[in-house]
Amino acid sequence: MRLLAILAGMGMAAAQAGNFLIVSFKGEEVPVALLKEIRPAGVILYPSNLRRDPQGVVARLRALDPKLLLLVDQEGGPFTSYREGVVRFPSAMALSASGDEGLVERVGWALGCQVRRLGADVNLAPVLDVNTNPNNPIIGLRSFGADPERVARMGLAFARGVLRSGAKPVGKHFPGHGDTGVDSHLDLPRVDKPKEALEGAELLPFRRYVAAGMPALMTAHILFPALDLKYPATLSARILTGLLRREMGFTGAILTDDMAMGAIKRHYGAGEAAVLAVKAGADLLLLEPDEAAIREVHARLSQALGQEIPLSRAEEARRRAQGLKAGQGECPFTPKEEEALALEAARRGVVHRFGPLPIPGQGTLVLGLRISDRYGAEPTLADLAPQYLPGSRGLILSEDPTPAEIQKALAEARKAERLVASTYRWLGGFKEGQRTLVKELLALGKPLYLVALGNPDDLRFLPARPTGYLATHGYRAVQVRAALEALAGVYAPTGQWVFGGEP
Repeated sequence: MRLLAILAGMGMAAAQAGNFLIVSFKGEEVPVALLKEIRPAGVILYPSNLRRDPQGVVARLRALDPKLLLLVDQEGGPFTSYREGVVRFPSAMALSASGDEGLVERVGWALGCQVRRLGADVNLAPVLDVNTNPNNPIIGLRSFGADPERVARMGLAFARGVLRSGAKPVGKHFPGHGDTGVDSHLDLPRVDKPKEALEGAELLPFRRYVAAGMPALMTAHILFPALDLKYPATLSARILTGLLRREMGFTGAILTDDMAMGAIKRHYGAGEAAVLAVKAGADLLLLEPDEAAIREVHARLSQALGQEIPLSRAEEARRRAQGLKAGQGECPFTPKEEEALALEAARRGVVHRFGPLPIPGQGTLVLGLRISDRYGAEPTLADLAPQYLPGSRGLILSEDPTPAEIQKALAEARKAERLVASTYRWLGGFKEGQRTLVKELLALGKPLYLVALGNPDDLRFLPARPTGYLATHGYRAVQVRAALEALAGVYAPTGQWVFGGEP
């Protein structure tokens, strides 16, 4: 009888271990056998799942299990997983630069509606990280800025908008990813700040988010010695249970960031990390699209349930996951209205640092960077320039221009009366080809207008000041258009500097 009871308990544990798991897969072929085997709480959908037939993928998942929680990154800006056939909105930093919480809420609403039209439940946004480190390799323009109060206000406005759609927002990355110099996708960052400093910056937006009764937060794979000397936040009971649950009073769902990111994978085994995260207080673990790794985590959690982890935690996780299912909402936006809203947000997010505007098209050479399509292909300044600067000439270069491209650009620049060029710096540092190109263009002594399409502080990397400088906080098509319209005098940019540091 005792053996039967043990076996029954093991079967129950295996059946409930999936309650903690948010799995993923590559491409559009749904892994039916895996999903039936482990019965996860949900599936996170990535761009590779949503390229050709996004609604079909969702329909197949729903047919398999109507209770599956479906999640998607729909932040706006670069982190936008559902982007084929939908309006692409500007980044959080562009929205924040408008200074208009109402606009931010409307964009959050529209992005939530995109999630709902897809058939998903959860938008993994807003980013509540305070961009206090201008060299942050992964946050930057995904943040609402460097001021904690502004980040709190704008983040809450965005989340309210998502809720209006019926989708559920997830604030991230608790307790803050804004002051890191290491990308947690690659390794384990460390933030060496005293608790008082964290309270005044990193934690403030999250405290406001919790106080507003928001439904879910995502953890950061970051070590905060002032909060826990041993474990990163995702694996820390001091942080997730002690700080977030008990001290801050959060009752919603706690999701981890992807457990396969370097910050976890390089320092802990997949199964052990999963057990540590659940014991720390995490409800839902995001897992990479690797069936072997998913099975390893499921097996280890099955083993731990009823032993290291109380069975009641599996029921808690199930209940919190179901609390994130999409509710009743309103989605009144037509495609035309979404396009108009995206353009309004892009225009109001453009910062004009200096330089007389407008400029004539005749005699102007526009140099456009063909930015990597990792986050979705977009037109360059040179592609769109003829529509907004009639008489201008365009030349397209790669994101990191080669010496041959630079020489060709300089030859064309010598024939022009004035120059417009773009820079793009977000992931990693300023690419050497871009830096060399701008340096050589400045040396020509001709009027040069620079448009920063990524992080807005590229001036600090340049040897001299150009004639004019605009920052769009992103390279989406509407933002490229907004920059060209500003140069052409279609409107006067009013965007505010929110990045921090010296503009």
